[in-house]
Amino acid sequence: VQRNGHDRVPGRGTERAAVVALRVAWLVLPVALGPTVADALHDMASGPRSTASVALWVLWAIGLTATLVPLPVTLTALRVGAPALAVAAAWSAPAGDDALRTMSGMVVAAVVVVAAFSAPTADRFVDGASYGDERRFQLRAPGPVALLLGPLATVVVILGLVLGPVLLIGRHWVAGAAAICLGLPPAGLAARALHRLSRRWIVLVPAGFVLHDHLALAEPTLIQRAGLARIGAAPADTDALDLTQQARGLALEVRCREPHDVLPSGRGRTTGARAVEVRRVEAFLCSPIRPDVVLADASRRRLPVG
Repeated sequence: VQRNGHDRVPGRGTERAAVVALRVAWLVLPVALGPTVADALHDMASGPRSTASVALWVLWAIGLTATLVPLPVTLTALRVGAPALAVAAAWSAPAGDDALRTMSGMVVAAVVVVAAFSAPTADRFVDGASYGDERRFQLRAPGPVALLLGPLATVVVILGLVLGPVLLIGRHWVAGAAAICLGLPPAGLAARALHRLSRRWIVLVPAGFVLHDHLALAEPTLIQRAGLARIGAAPADTDALDLTQQARGLALEVRCREPHDVLPSGRGRTTGARAVEVRRVEAFLCSPIRPDVVLADASRRRLPVG
């Protein structure tokens, strides 16, 4: 059986499967979860209920569009929308009249959440912004961010965007207006922080290997193909510069043939300090969410892997 070019690219199959699952699950949400949400809204006055229904349809359409346009910004939107969907499913579940229907809605919502936060989905969406013959792989979130700061920022975004409109729908005019005025600024800051996490990646390009990580480096760094000695799993006794930001999971060691200049983040902001703060390293560590796929694709591109 002849296979097309995409099938020969490492990891593409799992990316397609994850994204298809995400799209299908989001598409059937109105059928699977909609009746349960309608039951939960049943006791509201007709005006607020209609407003809430229209708002939910608009949000569903925005989410569906995000699943169809794989980009870092839509990945951020989905990773805010999926937890909000989980909250909506849990909130509406007790009001459901049909236990089987309610359970099916919860399952579909769970599929959306799992698919939105899966590693293949993340790599597919960040790679959506690639140019030409390059491929991007998302980096793992730093340990403290993954465990605490990321979920907290997501809660801030959801509350900041939802609480005010919900109060207005319930005709609590003063409280709703206050919630919007007080909630939108921190929600915007938290959303920006989450989006910056979506923009951390490794790039494999014809010229070599690029690390694009604002948390670790003040500017992206390119290791030319001819200057790469080895890309591989980091040994336990490595002396490489740790740029993983305490991310959990397997780290990759990128070793250079000759010392390479990098500019650590937070340093060298002025021209005078830049030359002082540049570090010359022979190797550094980074933590992609799928290190095995990175190594397989690097090997396909004939980069030194070992």
